[in-house]
Amino acid sequence: MIRAFRTGLETVEIQSDCVFKIMNIALLIVSENSLKKATEIYKGFAKNVKAHRQPNIPEIINIHFFIEKEKTGLTSHAFNLLAETGAFETPFVGGVKPVNVKAGIKGYERLSKDNFIKRLFCEYDYVVFFLAAGAVVRLIAPFLKDKFNDPGVIAIDEAGKFVVSLLSGHIGGANKFAGDIASYIGGGAVPVITTATDATENFSLDMFAEKFGFFIENGETKIKIFNKASLTGEEFIIFLENENILSIDTIKSYISGFKNAKKISLLKGSDSDISKLNTKNTKTAAVSARDDLKNIAEAENFVILRPKYLTVGIGCNRNTNFKEIEDFVSSAFKENNLSLKAIRNVATIDLKRNEAGLLEFGYKYGRFIDFYVKDEINAFIDSNKKTNKAANKTKIEWSASFKHTGAYSVCEPCAMMSAKNNGELLIPKQKKGNVTVAVSTAYIDGL
Repeated sequence: MIRAFRTGLETVEIQSDCVFKIMNIALLIVSENSLKKATEIYKGFAKNVKAHRQPNIPEIINIHFFIEKEKTGLTSHAFNLLAETGAFETPFVGGVKPVNVKAGIKGYERLSKDNFIKRLFCEYDYVVFFLAAGAVVRLIAPFLKDKFNDPGVIAIDEAGKFVVSLLSGHIGGANKFAGDIASYIGGGAVPVITTATDATENFSLDMFAEKFGFFIENGETKIKIFNKASLTGEEFIIFLENENILSIDTIKSYISGFKNAKKISLLKGSDSDISKLNTKNTKTAAVSARDDLKNIAEAENFVILRPKYLTVGIGCNRNTNFKEIEDFVSSAFKENNLSLKAIRNVATIDLKRNEAGLLEFGYKYGRFIDFYVKDEINAFIDSNKKTNKAANKTKIEWSASFKHTGAYSVCEPCAMMSAKNNGELLIPKQKKGNVTVAVSTAYIDGL
């Protein structure tokens, strides 16, 4: 199988179903001292991955050292330092595990020239400046959008004493990232976090969502309402609709570390229970994929957190356009009362790796796309005949698919293989026009 990610830099394909995220980090080097600190940051990430996340590493980290082109001596030294650390190992090539922390060196003319900062904002998840905080603010100000789109921005002073989380502290992950960096830099660097909930060690809605990968419906307004409630000591509820996708004990463990943990009640229940919650008088965050909750989501005290736990298997004829795929998947989700925002990824046969409409849909709604070869699909179907009703059919029923792809079926087995962990087939194969769709559930492990 191939797992494909579209990042700000490029499309990345990896032969591993253990990787769930690609992280791109830009370190802007201005001096020998900042080069030393940047190298320590690289070593810290590499050591952390090696020590704690083998063999199932959930992310690949790409770190780029940016050095002004005219500073040739600094660039040469950077190459030597990274060569000594083994940072230039080759990426995944058939049969070998992916290198999960890689480094590279790139040059630039001037920080203020040719929209250089704008490109960094589009291509990187984190941008680290070894400059004074004020200088960084002036550089990035023209390119700021909002907390949902801006990358995490960090400012580190020349001496490497303070690591300041400047931008996108919660959803962008800059607060945690600043803490990680500070722990990697020698000399006792101090992370500087100024967001109110972090400073007071209280629960925040956007950090909770970032931790478990939830999408926040109407996040621009709901985050402010719920974080203010947390800071002022209000009591509120977190409702988990389906514990099969995320354990309530996992959420409880996460919340226990906050000062106001006792103010937060955790509830679980069936679909109908959500509608019975007192959303008028109590702040309630519902972790749910139900599409019809939009009807009560306008209430100020109610917010929907969409768990990214649905794998969508898709089959389509050649040159099927994006709109046909989107319209059919949307209708299938609506009929089954599911939100498209709960899609984790799309899965299909490898013959569709260049199918433009399917790729556009997969990257718009999912975090990655899984591609399976026909032999993997057929082996999965054969091995699940006894336990899987969807697979316990005659191969004649899949003759059309077999004729064109060599696989007995595409959308159902691909959705279930991608989900792993015995994912439940939530929507069996549906067909309309040029498209077939099936949906399975996957367990969220809170990466």
